[in-house]
Amino acid sequence: MYYMIYVSQAKKPMNTAELDQLLSQSRKWNTAMGLTGLLIYRYSTDSDTGHFIQMLEGDESEVRSLFDKIKRDKRHHTVLTFGSGEIESRMFSEWSMGFKNVDDALFSELPGYARIGEASFDPAAFQQSNTAALDLLKFFHDAH
Repeated sequence: MYYMIYVSQAKKPMNTAELDQLLSQSRKWNTAMGLTGLLIYRYSTDSDTGHFIQMLEGDESEVRSLFDKIKRDKRHHTVLTFGSGEIESRMFSEWSMGFKNVDDALFSELPGYARIGEASFDPAAFQQSNTAALDLLKFFHDAH
């Protein structure tokens, strides 16, 4: 099983209707392609920006194909890949696309993650290991 984790910044803050539409499109596509995963959206009131972190899992060619499509999506920019590779089994097997909309208060309670999307966030340092990103995603999965 292949997985990929990325983060990106929304071009503009997304409202509930826009997020619902994105989730609906993602679930249809992922179901058709046999993909599963989790998408987290974080809106920061301090910077008035939205950020995504997502893990996709499935057949490698399908994940890469979707990721190429994601990189071209005009709703976001600055797409940074945190990790990819092989895993023994799906982490999100029950979700064509799980989703969590988190606010600053919840995000700030998670050590090391409150800085994602802020000026002090160092993507290169975060990319050194995908363990932190996997831990964050697993936290939201286990909390559902």
